[in-house]
Amino acid sequence: MDGWVGRQRRRTAVLAETDLARLAAVLDRPTPSEVPPAWHWACLAEPVARADLGPDGHPRRGLFLPPIEAPRRMFAAAEMRFLGPLRPGQDTELIETIAGVEEKAGASGPLTFVTLERVYSQAGAARVTERQTIVYTAAPPAPRAPDGEAPPAADWSVETATDPVLLFAFSAATANSHRIHYDLDHATKIEGYPGLVVHGPLIALLLLGAMPARPLTGFSFRALKPAFADETITARGRMVNGGAELWAEAGGAVLMRARATF
Repeated sequence: MDGWVGRQRRRTAVLAETDLARLAAVLDRPTPSEVPPAWHWACLAEPVARADLGPDGHPRRGLFLPPIEAPRRMFAAAEMRFLGPLRPGQDTELIETIAGVEEKAGASGPLTFVTLERVYSQAGAARVTERQTIVYTAAPPAPRAPDGEAPPAADWSVETATDPVLLFAFSAATANSHRIHYDLDHATKIEGYPGLVVHGPLIALLLLGAMPARPLTGFSFRALKPAFADETITARGRMVNGGAELWAEAGGAVLMRARATF
């Protein structure tokens, strides 16, 4: 896989206000005049021909991302910096670079980690940078067990009920064609989940939406356990030095931990 490291693609387009409007509708928020933290996931989606889709609904491996054979893919973590405002109506450049491909031994089998760096720029200046970690595995999903240790006391807590309509709408707003989010047969019979899987980015946006409004310079998260359609996700957090500690819970388990910096 070393030959794939450094592979890069660019896309330039006008950042459409309608991209923000679709995501705002899903999150029950007014359409913003600037791209809020992490809302860049809804912007500058790359059109993909049906012939270039793989069996899981994602773009076929070997086009841009490496041809990893493990069938299951997960958005494991991300770290982003907010360097300036992204505004709709302006020419915007997105540069994506494969920064690393690494194989590791996991408790249930080998794992392949792909690191993807993404930079959104306007007027020649980087406005948002993101470092994504994508993990591939052939192991079936393990049952989600409750956590043995209680999380810390929270300064705020916001509940969001999920259902298949929410997941479908979020998939559409973020141009995410992964079938685990809307195709129940694929999610349960092919990938072995107990139901439709809630998007990791959706959980991350619920965490950001629950916290008190602050200008952010950075945000990072790590997905720990999946959530499923018809579960209620509780977004909690507390202020810490220089930012906020965030976490999401469902069914007695912590699904995601995150950090926002001011």
